[in-house]
Amino acid sequence: MFNHHHQRFNESLHIEFLKIERKRVGIILGLFVLGSLVIPVAHYLAPNLLRNYLNQDQYGLSLLVWWLVFCLFQLGVYFRLSRAIKNNIDVPKRIIILNLFVEFVLPAIVLYHVVKYDYSLLILEYDGLIFYFLLLMLSAMHLEFKISLGAGILAGTGYFTVAFWGLKYLQPDTDVDQLLEIYTMRSIGLFIAGIVAGVVASEIKKRVNNYLGSIEEQKEIESLLGQQLSKGVANELIVHRNKTIGHKVVGSIMFLDIRNFTVMADHQSPEETIEFQNAIFDPLIRIIEKNNGIIHQILGDGFMASFGIAVKNENHAKDSLSAGLEIMEAINHLRTDQNGSTTKVGIGLHSGEVITGNIGNEIRKQFSIAGKNVILASRIEQLNKTFKTQFLVSRQFVDMLNCKGCFTDLGEVQVKGFDDQVHIYQVGESCSCKEN
Repeated sequence: MFNHHHQRFNESLHIEFLKIERKRVGIILGLFVLGSLVIPVAHYLAPNLLRNYLNQDQYGLSLLVWWLVFCLFQLGVYFRLSRAIKNNIDVPKRIIILNLFVEFVLPAIVLYHVVKYDYSLLILEYDGLIFYFLLLMLSAMHLEFKISLGAGILAGTGYFTVAFWGLKYLQPDTDVDQLLEIYTMRSIGLFIAGIVAGVVASEIKKRVNNYLGSIEEQKEIESLLGQQLSKGVANELIVHRNKTIGHKVVGSIMFLDIRNFTVMADHQSPEETIEFQNAIFDPLIRIIEKNNGIIHQILGDGFMASFGIAVKNENHAKDSLSAGLEIMEAINHLRTDQNGSTTKVGIGLHSGEVITGNIGNEIRKQFSIAGKNVILASRIEQLNKTFKTQFLVSRQFVDMLNCKGCFTDLGEVQVKGFDDQVHIYQVGESCSCKEN
């Protein structure tokens, strides 16, 4: 049990709580600076209002010393918090508790000196209570019920101790028992104020924790989705996670297939297969994202990517062509096995209108693109086997580009599942359209 409390005492505070604590200390410093300016002016303008105790050298010096000690301590705490926030340094909770203790011990010391040198309990009627209540209200900014409760205990104890000592020291002619009862009730009031501040602080902390937790959860979801999906798809899923109705978007769709992957995998160990896939997909994924595209699905032997669909992009055709050409260039530098056989791929590109949306149920959803143009892009990729090519595009895709010189017309082809023939072009590896 002791170890548990020791750990709680030394646990590090979240940076957001450090910012709140710094602001609280800053408010107290501001009030002290304001008080330092107001008190001398008020004494000068209305000396009888403050009586004559500020003219007593011993009292003035004593009050000044304690005043400076408190201000310097608070300044030290403020700058340490600022440094910790700026440099992301851990600050244990014990620093905050120590600061709290000093904050509530100082008023008792000041009240003691005022009662002693002014020879009056008048300070306990107004200024002392106001100062304590002000500190108790600010203690709620600690966002910790126990800290505010401790502040209430310190405030009530400090106020009652000075009042009890003052009655013994001054021995006033009035009803001492009645005054003691009044001061006791005020001390209890300070204690209750600490409880109220603690309840408020606890509620605020709960809401702050919920907010911070939601931010951390959002970042974790984005991180996890970013590892499984392209960033564009991940953001689309998060932003439109509750939407199930699709919408139509014009963009470019790319299908890529690694040739003879199944045969290759049959002759490799699982470790070798995964290593090969990572070696192939790592540069290709980077190329897709570099050219403003996103990966929707990664299959064992290929993927489907889109440009200008999840993330709007007027230059989707040019970007997708650039990605395809860079993929061809990257593939030429890759090998499939120790025998040095060149890796072969098939790429199909098509532009047109597709339907997008989050498909699935409450358990699992997937951002998907659908429609005949997605199927056509897949069929175009498969035509590479018929033409013994690696990179084919449709006429609709070519028509979206100003550059025509790097495409070889292969004529119209009957595509499975489509009534009309599709005009197909082969992309040359030396195509310079991406530079225009």
